Order: sequence, then structure tokens, then C-alpha cells
Amino acid sequence: MKKLLLGLGLALMAGTASAQSVGIKAGLNYGSLTGDDAKNHDYRPGYTVGLTARYGLNELIGVQTEALFTSKGAKHSYSTNGTDIENRLRLNYLDIPVLLHLQVSGLYFELGPQVSFLLKGKQITEVSRSNTTTTTETDITDNPYPIDFGYAAGIGYRAPSGIGLGLRYNGGLKKLDDEGSYEGRERYNTGFQLTLSYVPGYNR
Repeated sequence: MKKLLLGLGLALMAGTASAQSVGIKAGLNYGSLTGDDAKNHDYRPGYTVGLTARYGLNELIGVQTEALFTSKGAKHSYSTNGTDIENRLRLNYLDIPVLLHLQVSGLYFELGPQVSFLLKGKQITEVSRSNTTTTTETDITDNPYPIDFGYAAGIGYRAPSGIGLGLRYNGGLKKLDDEGSYEGRERYNTGFQLTLSYVPGYNR
């Protein structure tokens, strides 16, 4: 199943070759979880990297599709009986956003849906007591749903050279957990992305 999802994502990535403007982007993903059962989760840094492609409908409006490998997740820290415990959730996805892209000179705005295919999930637990820290890593790839649905909204600026700087918010619309201790609970992916991109031959 996961090979099928990855193949679909790579096919969508290859489809960007027919776009009017194709480029690369990479940056920081600052992810967490939201929902009634994620109130004690904090943000954890990750990454995002991939391809971006824009189909211009006219000088102002276009459709932008992307294929991004993104590290999401969250961090949860607490103390009990003199022991400090930190749980880090690391979820790697292939994100495919399809965004309405509005641009005025170099300034642009974007908004649209996003589908994400889970590639790998890991739970990292650090237990610290006195001067000793024990780290445990657990594969939880089968716990979250393999497909997540959400939306993305952002703002940015692209120079005539094709170099761009963008800030984007991603929000999940589907509950995260299919199995495991959080099965049936209300947790959703959320996060911010700060990225640099380069689109050669970009015409603003």
C-alpha cells in the first residue's frame, strides 16, 4: 500500500514537467499537533524539500502544484516523580498541495487543498533522571492514517531572478491516528513553513 502511495506521489511530481514554471524549494517546517487531545503538544523543527510548478492562467492568477518531502510531528515534555520525559513524534510525508496562486509584481498569495502520504513514523522518547538519559526509538508507521487531508495558505515574494521567500501555514482536516494509544482521539497535523525557492525563467 505504501509503495502504491509513494508511486502515486512520484507520478504527480513527474507531472510538473508540463508546467510553465518549474523550480525547487526547501526550508524549515515547524510542526505540531492541534485538537482536544493535543493540548500539551509543542512545536518541533523539521524540514521540507521538493519541486514547485506554476501554471499561469493570466498575469495575476495561476495554479501552483508541489511535491514536497516534509518532516512533521510534535514534541511533548513533562516531569513525574523526579523524572523528565520528552516524547518526540516524527512523521515524514510526501505533501501534494494544489494552490490558487495570486501575484502582484513580486508579491504572491496562495491558498488551496493538500493531500499528504505518510512515508515513515517514529516515536522518540528520552527519559532523564539524575545524570542519566535513556533514549528509545519506536517505529509507529502503522499507527497514523496513511493519507492525510488538509489545506495550505501562504504569502511570499519572488524576485525577477526567480528566487523566492515564502511563509506558509498547513492545517490538517483529518484525524491523525488510526491505531495505537491515540486511536479515535482528536489530533490533527498543523505547522508553519519558511522556505526558499528558485524557479528559473520565472515571469512575474
